[in-house]
Amino acid sequence: MHLIRAGFDGLDISYPLTIGPEVAEKLENARRIAELEKHDSQIIHNGVRMLVAGSGAPGGYAFRCDSGYRGPDGEIWFFKRPGSLSDPWGIRVSCRAYGLATRGLAATRAKIEERLQKLGLEYVPGTESIGRVDVACDIVDPVFVLDRSHIVAPGQSRVMEISDSEVRVVGRSGRVESVTIGKNPNRQIILYDKRAEVCAKLSHYWWPIWDEFLTQKGLPTLDMRTRAKSAVWRIEVRAYKRHLSDKWEVRTWSDLHAKLPDIVHTAMCDIRLTVPQADSNRARWPDHPMWLMAYEALTQDLSDLHIPFDAEVYKEVNLERRDKMLARQINGAILSRAALNGIGDDRLRAYVQRCANEVSRELWFMTDETKARIARARSKYAGVLLEQDA
Repeated sequence: MHLIRAGFDGLDISYPLTIGPEVAEKLENARRIAELEKHDSQIIHNGVRMLVAGSGAPGGYAFRCDSGYRGPDGEIWFFKRPGSLSDPWGIRVSCRAYGLATRGLAATRAKIEERLQKLGLEYVPGTESIGRVDVACDIVDPVFVLDRSHIVAPGQSRVMEISDSEVRVVGRSGRVESVTIGKNPNRQIILYDKRAEVCAKLSHYWWPIWDEFLTQKGLPTLDMRTRAKSAVWRIEVRAYKRHLSDKWEVRTWSDLHAKLPDIVHTAMCDIRLTVPQADSNRARWPDHPMWLMAYEALTQDLSDLHIPFDAEVYKEVNLERRDKMLARQINGAILSRAALNGIGDDRLRAYVQRCANEVSRELWFMTDETKARIARARSKYAGVLLEQDA
């Protein structure tokens, strides 16, 4: 059992700022195009490049934008229209895990504030409002078995935090993969099979991040093909808006820096993964070694904790993976057409060539429809192909 990553995993922050008319006009036009063409539309303003969705978000946010081009980097930005009377919080930013893991919180904050400046917004430090923060650590342990009954909350006052109404257990084939304790808008602790999630959601960027950490420590990298050699468990602490503001009075960056270690300490002492004992009082059961490892990792100063990682390496891996995926889809479509048309094995090679010729003839003339389709494809894969302002 060893630690392979610890740090911030998510962060939501709002600003009492409103975009100007020029940016608003670009966003309106891009949203209109996205609605009509059923795919996100690009804007560029003063070097800030974003994809604009065809819809907004709850809370009065008319525009939803992706500075990472659907990739793992960047942030999701939410903007209200100028003149919104609902409240002064005209901008909300939701940070992705990849940027936090590879750059750290300090650099992520600097990048957000740089984008605010380029968008023509006069941000005053201390006026921000942090709405959510997630910290997490990943631990390799091939023999660990997650058991809901091993998680305890000592003290009578903590019982409801681990009651059935606040605990969600997810598993399959008799194996528990995830236990979640608590809920939004307060706090959550989640212990789950990160390897299973990465494989299910195709979040392949975690493999090179983990391998980079292991390489730096002189340890062998993970073999993602075999669970016994790549079983990664994540312990994650999430603090939502109410928990941050009401219980801990955390609203600004300085508040978060000062109080986060105590927030995590309290959460991981209130709720614990333990080693069962004969003692009938579960509150006296000792902490599991994995919990102790996570506690030590997450109660340190996390503000600049990250894994230096060359984004171009991931970009190359991601491009190759997506290209192979599209090639498999093309092959599958051709084989399906061959089966549909009754093509036998002896005529398959000739039929494949005929399909290739058909596609070539159709694309050669570059009709308006073809131009529109290639434009949509370029926009879709911009995050893979273009140099990012990220």
